[in-house]
Amino acid sequence: MKQKSLRNDLKFDDNLFFRKLENAFLKQCRYFGYQEIKTSTIEPLHIFTSLGTLSDAKLKRMYSFIDWDGWSGERVVLKPDSTACVARFYSDHLYAENPKQKLCYVENHFEWADSGDVLSERWQCGIENIGNKKMKTDIEVIYMAYKVLQEIGFNDVHLYLSYPAYIKALIDIFHTQEQDKKELEAAIKNSDTERIKAICNTDKEKEILENSLLADGSAGHLKNLKTLLQGAEFKKIRSLLDNFIRLCELLDKLKCPYKIDFSRLGDLKYYTGIWFQFRSRPTKKPDRDILCAGGRYDNLIADMIRLLNGNKQDPTTVPPVPAVGFAFYVRNILNERHISEHTGALSNNLQNINIYICNISARNVETGQWLSDEFLRLGFTPRITFSKVKREQYESFGLVIEVDHESFNDGYQILFSQKIGKPLLVNLFGGLNGR
Repeated sequence: MKQKSLRNDLKFDDNLFFRKLENAFLKQCRYFGYQEIKTSTIEPLHIFTSLGTLSDAKLKRMYSFIDWDGWSGERVVLKPDSTACVARFYSDHLYAENPKQKLCYVENHFEWADSGDVLSERWQCGIENIGNKKMKTDIEVIYMAYKVLQEIGFNDVHLYLSYPAYIKALIDIFHTQEQDKKELEAAIKNSDTERIKAICNTDKEKEILENSLLADGSAGHLKNLKTLLQGAEFKKIRSLLDNFIRLCELLDKLKCPYKIDFSRLGDLKYYTGIWFQFRSRPTKKPDRDILCAGGRYDNLIADMIRLLNGNKQDPTTVPPVPAVGFAFYVRNILNERHISEHTGALSNNLQNINIYICNISARNVETGQWLSDEFLRLGFTPRITFSKVKREQYESFGLVIEVDHESFNDGYQILFSQKIGKPLLVNLFGGLNGR
């Protein structure tokens, strides 16, 4: 059997859609004050192995090698993920100057593949909001992700919310043996009701876990759950639920639909607060349905600062640095864009617009560029040509415009249109004679 190529090339249409995603993402980042950075493609291995930022499976799949000539023979990796790299960047360049930072990135990652259908290179668009522990920061990142997906045509996405710290606190209250904790965690991740019941020691534990694992889409579910958590031992957990309730109520006000599912645990050691996923379908698996994922992690940054200082700093000298972020799974989004019921977008030929400059002059070219910018802003894919489009090729465009201020009163004429007429253009852009 011929193995699929591990190259992750993007052809023309995919690259255009990637640019659409990138533009929508960077626009939201601009709205909310995030600054774009680029982190190194090659990073020291220890920033991934020492802090538990990656799963064991990912650690085994890193491209790792000795950099004999660069860092005195240190082992390095091709970047497998951006969050740890952003934490390293923040520690190196920003922490001493201003602990509060809003950072965004568009980067590729590398992970070797052991089968023909797994790609070794991926792209992510992501943000990290560092230094702010307020719940409104969590709301901000979730809302940003939701709006980007809407703008690129994903009008039917499924947002799942979880709170790994809540489940971890419950497990710690009811169990002291590490083996029992691991088994219960695995059973919860797999929604294995019978196994959960078998591991539970008391009826109270069964009742709380059963009610916690009922997937629901409202803050009311959390309020009902809170009534079961009576007693001093649940004081911390009630506080966690209060935070989660307030977050859900704010999402309700923003009209951002969601479903609460505590069985989606993410990484119990890594995430300290909210954890979320946007999926293309109402499923728990497979990973190819994930469009975006993120959450709050309040320990990584301080751990990174201590690590980069040789672990010599006492933990009390580097207080926890709160952080929350997300990343878009670009390859999954590109794969999903072909499914019309998810994109809700115009067909490719309707989106493509040709702007033909029939009389080459500075004024006409500037008008063509202005039109192109306006169409691009509206989500179309315009192009300018100095060569006339053949009539038999008109059908490959949604609109063909001829620009010439000397020949046309309005500065242009429509040669061909599938959906967009001249009156609409005049309403959108106004007359062009003054341009």
